Amino acid sequence: MASAFKTATGNDIGTSLSTVYTCPSSTTTTIIGLYLCNVGGADINATAQFYDASTTNHISIVHGIEIPAGSTLAPIGGDAKVVLEAGDAIKVQSNTASSIDVVLSYLEQT
Repeated sequence: MASAFKTATGNDIGTSLSTVYTCPSSTTTTIIGLYLCNVGGADINATAQFYDASTTNHISIVHGIEIPAGSTLAPIGGDAKVVLEAGDAIKVQSNTASSIDVVLSYLEQT
């Protein structure tokens, strides 16, 4: 089984739910860090979701959480991890246009 540490990013994410990462087929992925940075000039409300492909459900990791202007929130990291199977995804959304930059650190095992 091969393992590789990787990073996915998203920039200027706004009011549409945007996919930051989708787990490839024949792969298991462990999310080891998710960072949401408010790049706007005012406070925003952010949502991060886990999409479970096996049930087609969107499950909130954080929902409508306030991020002050110029601040970063880390809803996944430290002892908190999320495991994705093929087709599962991490998605992000804001209540304000073009206001979140995202860095997602993960370990893929194939």
